[in-house]
Amino acid sequence: MTLSNEQKLQIAEAYIAASRTNDPAALTAVCREDGVTWHNFDEVEVGPGHSAKAMGWIHRTVPDITWTTLALTATTDGFVWQSLLSGAAPGGPLHCHSCIVATLDGDGKIARIAEYLDTAQTAPLRG
Repeated sequence: MTLSNEQKLQIAEAYIAASRTNDPAALTAVCREDGVTWHNFDEVEVGPGHSAKAMGWIHRTVPDITWTTLALTATTDGFVWQSLLSGAAPGGPLHCHSCIVATLDGDGKIARIAEYLDTAQTAPLRG
């Protein structure tokens, strides 16, 4: 099945909403069970369960965390979401730019995410 750009952006919005509201069930619902997220900062691939746990951790660590969308674009095989994470972290104000490149399968599930963060901007998370 070929997804329209509108469908791709609807999937992106569901992913974004799940991230913003710390909803692991909604997050895993938009991802393939065998999907992976790759991080630029450690070059590790993790599954949706690990991603859901990480999302919970960031919400506990920065209870007022917000993701401000800077750009959301449909691509040939998915979407790109650029955002700014901000909030009061244990080590001071968090101001971290994030970019994810998501690849969707034919059923509209997220099969792969490449996540790009500048670890220098995440220093306030470590206290």
